Amino acid sequence: MKKYISLLTLTILFIGCDDFLDEDPEGFRTPLGFYETEAEIDQGVAGVYAQNRNLFYSPNQRAQLQLRFGEMRSDNTNIQNTGDGGGIEDDELNEFTMQADNGRISSYWNICYKGISNANFVIANIDGVEFGNPETKDMRLGEVLFLRTWLHFNLVQLFGDVPYVTQPGESPEQILSEDFLTRDPEQEVYSNILVDAQEAIDLLPLPADVASEDAGRATKGAALMLKAKILMALQQNDQARPLLEQIRSLGYYSLIPSYANVFIGQKNHKENIFEIQYDQSLGQFSNFFSNFVPTGSGNDILGEGSVPNGRGNQFQPTSDLIALYSDTDERKAHNISIYVNSDGIEFPWGSKFAAPFDRDNPGEQNINFPMFRYADALLMLAECYATDGGGDPIAIIQQIRARAGITGPLSSEELADINQTIADERRRELFLEGHRFFDLLRTNRLTDVMRAHGLQQISENQTITDGGYQNIRTRLGIPQGLILQFGMVQTPGWE
Repeated sequence: MKKYISLLTLTILFIGCDDFLDEDPEGFRTPLGFYETEAEIDQGVAGVYAQNRNLFYSPNQRAQLQLRFGEMRSDNTNIQNTGDGGGIEDDELNEFTMQADNGRISSYWNICYKGISNANFVIANIDGVEFGNPETKDMRLGEVLFLRTWLHFNLVQLFGDVPYVTQPGESPEQILSEDFLTRDPEQEVYSNILVDAQEAIDLLPLPADVASEDAGRATKGAALMLKAKILMALQQNDQARPLLEQIRSLGYYSLIPSYANVFIGQKNHKENIFEIQYDQSLGQFSNFFSNFVPTGSGNDILGEGSVPNGRGNQFQPTSDLIALYSDTDERKAHNISIYVNSDGIEFPWGSKFAAPFDRDNPGEQNINFPMFRYADALLMLAECYATDGGGDPIAIIQQIRARAGITGPLSSEELADINQTIADERRRELFLEGHRFFDLLRTNRLTDVMRAHGLQQISENQTITDGGYQNIRTRLGIPQGLILQFGMVQTPGWE
């Protein structure tokens, strides 16, 4: 079923961009505006990238929502208990006690559907626009299809049944029609986005064929990985495997030698299949640092002119995550740091993105965020081999570990449960990249793991809310405002 949506419905405005990073355009388009030139299509495409960036971090949207929903709601992190906690919305999110009126839910929903809406206006108009190079036209269409698929994928994973939206609203009657207000069945949404992902694969160029000025845009490799993630969420690992093997056979991606340099070194390198782009010179600075350091550390970690989040480290690594790393694992030294305060109390914090702030602009970094990484693709492939055969998962695990300085065979315990071994390796490798919640969800382990995690948090006096971790709901309720204003059907258990 095709749905219609307008930015007006979400009470947000469409912003076009001259550069695909620049959010300060010379002019604005109304939601019903028609794109007549290649430059205007480029502005529209930039608007879709901008919304995806808002999920991770932007100067205008600093909540790091993708990490809140993908990392905070997992056994990888907790919120530093300062007595005040991370703010009630985050405490409830962290401990699975939030209700449908939680502002983090509505923010996530609105950003995703704003990005989807921006994509739909481009798709609806691009056919009638003449491009100097037809291949560029295909690429722009492929980019917005990739991003729209990714946003729908996030929504269906988190909420279950959601409106699958493919057309811009052309009138108030369409925007408020029953079609838009009806949540499409989860399996129908998955079927649709698999088709969209394949179309993006067909349209997008190989990464080796992308010009330097287009670095950071979606490519065929990114679309292949997205489709593989969708299939693995559906537990169709046998179908995901050839896509991941195709990524490997492209011969373009590789593990770069230094784990630390994946995150704080050169941008758009050969390991990152798709990065969230930041350019400080355009006012698009990043900050994946302030929310990760302990409250009370002052400028000891962040440097002069910067202070940590006043409500505590909102992504504090848990004791069981820290225990997963061996002392010889180079990833531990990069991902986990310990701050010792004046009283001699130790506070662990996630230092994966601890690139120094700009000296003249405290609180500003100029690093990208890895949305899709080749290491992730390899570990996904190892999982496919472990569950469905066709290859050697052990060799891939050893390849990942070798970069971290770990050599030698797997232990007998690791070999006895290779799926758990891969899951543990994903935790070590991908910590703070927003994957753990979704890994637990797609492998049907979320409820059991988070109940056990909750008991541990309670024993360590790390909980704030009443009833923390007592009701592990695997799907979110849709924003309460949509129920009250439009009469949409709420997720069971969230009424």
